[in-house]
Amino acid sequence: MNILVANVGSTSFKYRLFDMPSERVLAEGRIERVGEGSSAFEHRVEGRDAVQGEAEIPDYAAAIRHALAALTEPGGPVRGLRDLAAVGFKTVHLRGEPGVYPLTDEVLGRMADYNDLAPAHNPPYIRAIRIFRDAAPGVPLVGVFEPAFHATIPDYAHIYGVPYRWYERYGIRKYGFHGASHRYVAERVPRLLGLPAEGLRIVSCHLGGSASVCAIRDGRSVDTSMGFSPQDGVLNATRTGAVDPFAVLYAMDREGLSTAGARRALSEEGGLLGISGVSGDVRDLEEAAGRGHDRARLALEAFCYGVKKQIGAYAAAMGGLDAVAFAGGIGEKGVEVRRRICAGLEFLGVTVDNVKNRSGAPERLISADGGRVKVFVIRTDEEVVVARATAEVIAR
Repeated sequence: MNILVANVGSTSFKYRLFDMPSERVLAEGRIERVGEGSSAFEHRVEGRDAVQGEAEIPDYAAAIRHALAALTEPGGPVRGLRDLAAVGFKTVHLRGEPGVYPLTDEVLGRMADYNDLAPAHNPPYIRAIRIFRDAAPGVPLVGVFEPAFHATIPDYAHIYGVPYRWYERYGIRKYGFHGASHRYVAERVPRLLGLPAEGLRIVSCHLGGSASVCAIRDGRSVDTSMGFSPQDGVLNATRTGAVDPFAVLYAMDREGLSTAGARRALSEEGGLLGISGVSGDVRDLEEAAGRGHDRARLALEAFCYGVKKQIGAYAAAMGGLDAVAFAGGIGEKGVEVRRRICAGLEFLGVTVDNVKNRSGAPERLISADGGRVKVFVIRTDEEVVVARATAEVIAR
C-alpha cells in the first residue's frame, strides 16, 4: 500500500512516500521558498542519489505538480497517481472533536472555521488539499489532526475557567498540538527502554520554532502546554506563549489595535523574537548572548525556564517521572538548551551527562549512568505517524 504524506509549511512543501505496512520510504522530497521566485528543491528515491536544484515555484499548485511529476516520472516509485492508496496530511486544527478524518467538504469547512486560530497553517493546508483533490481525483485524502493524540486529556485538564457557554457554543477548551511528534515519542521511548508503555510516565519536549511540552502516562497524553490554539504554552519563535489575557486587552486599548492587529502582534512579533529584538532562532540568540546581548540572554533563559517549569508541573500531575525526551529541531540539536532545562531538576531524579549531551548518535540516552529518570534525544518522525494513521483509516 503506497501512502503519500504531505507536510505543508507556510513557505515550504515536503513529502514522503511510504510502502505500508512495512514503513519503507520509497521516495521523499522538499521544496523551499514557495512563491519567492526561485525555489530550492530536493527529491530522493530509494537506492538513488538525491536530485537537487532550483525551479520556478510560484504557488502551492506548482509545488504539488512538481512533486507529483517527480514521483511519477519514468522509473519513479509509482507509475501514476492511481498507485497511491491515499494521501495523508499533518493537518493542524478544526472545529469540533479532534481526530483523524477523511478530508470531505464538511471537514474542510470545520478547518476554515478555525483559520484565525492557526493562520500560518490552516489556510495553506486547505489550499493544498483542494489542489490534491483536483490533481488526484478518486485518491482518498486523510487529515491526521495534531490535537488527535491529546483527545485522551481528562476534562478537568482541558477545561478553561471561561463562561461555560463559550465551551458549549464555540468549543473553547485546551486541544494541544504537535500530536504526531508527541505520539512518536510515546511509542519510541518505551521501545528504547525495553518496557511496556503501561506504567511509564514520560514528559515529551517538542522544541523548535514551534514548541510544546506533553505529559504522557501509559502511552497516552494526559496534559499538554498548548491550548485552544498553538499560541498558548511555552515561548515559541515568534508566538508569545502563555500571557495574561488582560495584558492583551490593555495593550489593544492603548495602541488602538483591532483583533486582527492583536493576532498579528501575538503570533508574529512575540516569543523569542519579541523579547530579544534579535531573532526567533535559538542559534542566533546563543550567538548574540555570547557577545553580551542581554535581551538575547533573557529570551533564552525565559524559554528554558518555561520548559523546566512544565516538566516539574507534569511530574506532579503524573505522580512521578520516568523519562524526559527532547525532540524537534532545538530538542535534537540544542546542547546548551537541554543542559539549562535539566539543571535544577536533580530533585526529580533528572541528571544529564555533559559528555553524552554534547556528542553521540542523533538518537541517544543522555542521562547520567544510574540516573533514576532517563533523558533521551529523539529524532521524531511525524510523517511515519501520519502514514500509520492514514493506513488505519483506509483499512477501515
